[in-house]
Amino acid sequence: MSIMIKIIGPYPPCIRCHRVRRNLKALQASMEIPFEFKHIYAGDAEAEKYGKIVEAEIFAEKMGIDLNYRELFKKRDLKAIDEAIAPYVEMAKEQGILLTPVVVINDKIKTMGRVVSKEELEKLIREEAKLHE
Repeated sequence: MSIMIKIIGPYPPCIRCHRVRRNLKALQASMEIPFEFKHIYAGDAEAEKYGKIVEAEIFAEKMGIDLNYRELFKKRDLKAIDEAIAPYVEMAKEQGILLTPVVVINDKIKTMGRVVSKEELEKLIREEAKLHE
């Protein structure tokens, strides 16, 4: 059984994508379930097969939503960014848009538009591993 996790986000990767990557790296060292992960850039053909991928900041600007995104980024307040974006994730989905960072496990979109905690990533990995037992 092989688990492949893809983090889809901008180039260069933003702090949010780096945080997801860091969480996965920590899990690789602590979990008994082997998995691989990689970052794929929004706009790449491999990323676009999952849907239209847009940075959350760009989506908010196009929708006329002021999230104070740049200020939150300067402060590196990832939780506040996720909270500001959360109400618009469903709106994006309804329009067929995936907001970065997108986490894909074995070609299934699991999360989007937020930094996924180590605990949630571990749960998602364990669920995927059970599907392949």
